[in-house]
Amino acid sequence: MESVIKVLTGKSLETMLSEGGSGPWKLNQDRASACPYLVAVRNLNGAGDQRGVGHRTAFMIGKISEILESGDRHVIAFGEYATLAIPNAWEGSRNPVAYTNLEKLKIDPTILDWRRLPGSRGSTV
Repeated sequence: MESVIKVLTGKSLETMLSEGGSGPWKLNQDRASACPYLVAVRNLNGAGDQRGVGHRTAFMIGKISEILESGDRHVIAFGEYATLAIPNAWEGSRNPVAYTNLEKLKIDPTILDWRRLPGSRGSTV
């Protein structure tokens, strides 16, 4: 079962924290609404502000609090997050949004050091 929206992004963790989420993304609303987690994977191909994280490395997981419409795209907001360092977490798809699960990414959310976003509305998990 899919539990993760995985995104390939050039944005840094700091940028996503200041924005309160990740996006805007073109999403499959039905699939996305069933996912409690967002995993951000580093994209070095293009403009980006994340230094020190290797290309295709998953560097953040967030507990999705809501998915907001932004025109024909969506912003994925999260209330809690944890940092990761999972190399080769992107299989090479040209679409920057993928749906997967925690098991495939080898993530155990119970052992992560979760941090709350200041001013966040919480999470759905």
